Amino acid sequence: MQNIISGLNQAHENDSGEERKLIGDRGDYFLNRMQGETGVDISACYQCERCTNACPVSHFMDIKPHQAIRYVQLGWREDLIKSSTIWICLSCEMCTTYCPYEVEVAEIFNHLRNMAAHSSITPKEKSLAVFHQTFLEVLQKSGRVNEFRLMNTYYLKPDILHERIKNKTLKEDLLLGITLLRKGRLKLFTPKSKAIKEIKRVYSQTRGEIV
Repeated sequence: MQNIISGLNQAHENDSGEERKLIGDRGDYFLNRMQGETGVDISACYQCERCTNACPVSHFMDIKPHQAIRYVQLGWREDLIKSSTIWICLSCEMCTTYCPYEVEVAEIFNHLRNMAAHSSITPKEKSLAVFHQTFLEVLQKSGRVNEFRLMNTYYLKPDILHERIKNKTLKEDLLLGITLLRKGRLKLFTPKSKAIKEIKRVYSQTRGEIV
């Protein structure tokens, strides 16, 4: 028995000396939390990989959709928060559509994005993370998302404008905005939603605030 335990301890590290993760070492806390907060039966996933095969952007993800679900089951929260996967997801719900057990993968990714937005961990896809947070801020203030106000607020975020100028996408965004404005597809002002109080209450609850 002592030799077996010794062997398991040695297996904690791989050939490069990095510590390996042990299956079940985090318990079920994160899994139970995610299932409780999303209402999704994550335990039903049996890794058939249909979600990954159906995803149009899985090729660009560092953690594939089926792997991400497995990470939730194993409690590897930090790996998911640090990943680019949760930000690259298009929320097209193809993964959910093709899942034989109707595991709502897109909903899980959206919940992980909200977790990451309020985490101290630096997001791997910073510009996408900032855009996500800006979207929620605009929605919370008016109950509707006005594209003009959204992009204006987004560009005023730290480093975003500088990044757009640096990668030469600012001009493209401005030309697109002008085109949409001319065609009447871009409104400068949008009235607040009549359900603004309810939206603010839901927004506060998702952040864990008492209302």
